[in-house]
Amino acid sequence: MKAYGKTVVRTVKSNFARFIAITAVVLLGTAFVSGLGALPPVYEDTISEYFVSSQGADFVVKTESETGFSDEQLSSILDTDGVEKTTAFTSFDTASEAVSADGYNARIYYAELNDDAVNPFVLTEGKKPENSSQVLVDRYTLENTGLKIGDKIKLGSDTIAGFSEESEICGVVENPLVFTKEGEPDLINEENLELIVYVDSSVTELYVPIGAMKIPLPVTDVYVKASGVEGMNIFSKDYADITNAVKERIEAIDESFTCLTTRENYSCALTEEYSDKINVVAVIFPIFFIVVAGLVVLTPMTRLIEEERSVIGCYKTLGYSNLRIALKYMGFSLTCCVLGALIGVFAGVWILPAVIFPAFDALFFFPTLVLNLHVNMGLITAAIMTAVIVAVTAYVVLSDLKTKPADLLKPKSPKPGKKIFLEHVPFIWKRLKFKYKSTYRNVFRYVKHLIMTVVSVAGSTALVLAGFGLRDVSLDDNAGFIGEFSDTFALISTVIILFAAALCILVIYNLTNMNIGERKREIATLKVLGYRDIEVSGYIYREVLIMSIFGIIIGLPLGFGLLYFLFEYLGFGDVSMIKWYSYVISAALTLVFVGFVDLLLHRKIRKIDMNDSLKTVE
Repeated sequence: MKAYGKTVVRTVKSNFARFIAITAVVLLGTAFVSGLGALPPVYEDTISEYFVSSQGADFVVKTESETGFSDEQLSSILDTDGVEKTTAFTSFDTASEAVSADGYNARIYYAELNDDAVNPFVLTEGKKPENSSQVLVDRYTLENTGLKIGDKIKLGSDTIAGFSEESEICGVVENPLVFTKEGEPDLINEENLELIVYVDSSVTELYVPIGAMKIPLPVTDVYVKASGVEGMNIFSKDYADITNAVKERIEAIDESFTCLTTRENYSCALTEEYSDKINVVAVIFPIFFIVVAGLVVLTPMTRLIEEERSVIGCYKTLGYSNLRIALKYMGFSLTCCVLGALIGVFAGVWILPAVIFPAFDALFFFPTLVLNLHVNMGLITAAIMTAVIVAVTAYVVLSDLKTKPADLLKPKSPKPGKKIFLEHVPFIWKRLKFKYKSTYRNVFRYVKHLIMTVVSVAGSTALVLAGFGLRDVSLDDNAGFIGEFSDTFALISTVIILFAAALCILVIYNLTNMNIGERKREIATLKVLGYRDIEVSGYIYREVLIMSIFGIIIGLPLGFGLLYFLFEYLGFGDVSMIKWYSYVISAALTLVFVGFVDLLLHRKIRKIDMNDSLKTVE
């Protein structure tokens, strides 16, 4: 076992550049997958932590009765098995306005502002009301209306006594159940609320006129704290089981009762809906990314085995079993996978959610990000990629091991030339210059290299287009997004584009590097014949360019199909919203990446020794 480890280490050292390339691909893939996969649970952890720390209500109980809750009903709710604590209050929607301003859709909470209450309204700015002419507003109100502490507002209508007077905004409160910046739906109309006002019942007495009589405002809402759920994640199954059981018992008290759990609350339900949409992206894109990354890794491993033919032949001559020989190279690929996966998983989990999460500030009032390690998807992806890469390595090695040891000790003969399709079209073929004829022959001469390049470039182009398409739709006013949440998806799309760009560069670099390595003698011969370095480089780059164009042609409709599939699952947007220039930019970027890699590899072509052309090839 010790000797085996030394052999793997030596293989790594002698193929360090290839080791880094494969590790980088695995790292990139696992980082992308683990980061996006961790985003929904991190998102939910943050919401849950905020809710638990703010002592939010586990239920909101409402009644359809016009007279509100009776004292007996309130006592029954408090005595329900599983109910720890309750707080009763009054809320209603009405039309209000700021002095010298337009009217607002408003919700008024008439309650005692007590820090010990269930779901307490916490003062964050200003001061509590000291008299009946002072009120508090929700932080959401300041965000959306432009009102500020000290402004005057008129609450309610002529039908509600005590709301015709001007009231001064004296402070701002935080309601644990209201953390969306878009506002909850108004119960009177279909528009969202614009103004949320808190009236302290301890300093104000309000009455509703019914005929000639005045009676106290009815109790319309009850906040409930359940027992046995302290510190639980509100998205966990245990929390759901406990709260749903209590909900059923409360609703059984009276048929007029409606009990909403935390996750059914509008703000929380909205965040969960968006979390589900992000989860769709986190599942669909990684699958596509893994396929492309797997193809990229196949190339350098194939090249490694071909370079080690003579070594493998020596092993077989010395009596090593096929399995023992294969384990050496499988150990190499396994080392690449383990190192790349470990770095990628944890880097993705820590970095990607932290980068994307600030975009949620556009729609929600969230505290500090709760960055727990959710590595399940990343580890699953790493395991799949490792299994695929090791299996590919085993297949390539075992394929060569079928060859006789004597044949393995000989250099692999170059592929003979064959007629290509264009040669059967004399009208075109005769008009091509020699250098282009040679280029087209070489493109189709190395079929495996052609397929790998075209498929990999197509996949990378599709990912780039998908990123731009998702960005186009997320920023479209008709895409079905609420408010500015589109900024979050726009940021996610940017991350996808960056990862796709990195993958594309790795694809082109690995494949071109392998192409150059396989054809050293051919390139050296061209130099002997008097070709300049720039001409020799062009000889290779034209082939890469042609294969890349094929890949782009396939990749654009592939990206279109990916976006169509994605939008169907997300439930927003349409592929018709993708801008025409996104297709152009995606194709152009791929070509830019090709040019960038060509510049990187030009030096390698220059270093090829002309003496290589004199080596015998059988």
